[in-house]
Amino acid sequence: MEIAIVEDNPTMQQTLTDMLASLHRNLTWTVFASGEQFLFAWPDHPHFDLVLLDIKLPGVDGMTVAKKIRAQDAKMPLAFLSNYDDYVFDGYDVNALDYILKPITPEKLTKLLDRAAATERPPFIILPLADGSTQVYLYDIMAFTVDGHYLTVITQERQDAFKDSLQNIRTQLDNRFILTHRSALVNIDHIHTIGKDTVTLANGVAVPLARNRTQAVKQAFWERFRKLARQ
Repeated sequence: MEIAIVEDNPTMQQTLTDMLASLHRNLTWTVFASGEQFLFAWPDHPHFDLVLLDIKLPGVDGMTVAKKIRAQDAKMPLAFLSNYDDYVFDGYDVNALDYILKPITPEKLTKLLDRAAATERPPFIILPLADGSTQVYLYDIMAFTVDGHYLTVITQERQDAFKDSLQNIRTQLDNRFILTHRSALVNIDHIHTIGKDTVTLANGVAVPLARNRTQAVKQAFWERFRKLARQ
């Protein structure tokens, strides 16, 4: 488990890291002395399994950091550490795993780690978008299309172009994605209709469908539909 500790107090930093080391679990951690420091580093290190946030931080406080995390990632496990219970109800607004009042004890930390370990994050991919390296959950991706040396990712909210190859992206996806054309890779879950030479996505966007891919796409679509219907 990879943990981010966002805490400005050196004594508390040492207490937390010593306590984590004493638990004899497969844990790694990175300490950030401010909310700004974490937010600056996070795009390049989006794989944290748990973020421990002190509420009272200089500059950007812990609750603000949590809201910025949630704006980008609805699933990342996070928890607050505080000397005060003033913000405990605000923790629900950002779907925090816990709001732990200091002093931190090994028992409190162990329960939190168990809860974080039991939280399954959906599969995601890191894409080099205009805002920087961005974590995008696979369920949110509708399709990838090719335009020269660039790809466009179509999600439920937006479209973004970036430099990469469809072949490279395919290796990072699961079997819900199918090639409909040499220039299009589609998430079966977002197919609305399969036409003669296009596949229309749930948002109305049409992507190309090669004649020699039609049967495979139809078969994958129905197999996926039947599997979901049985769940």
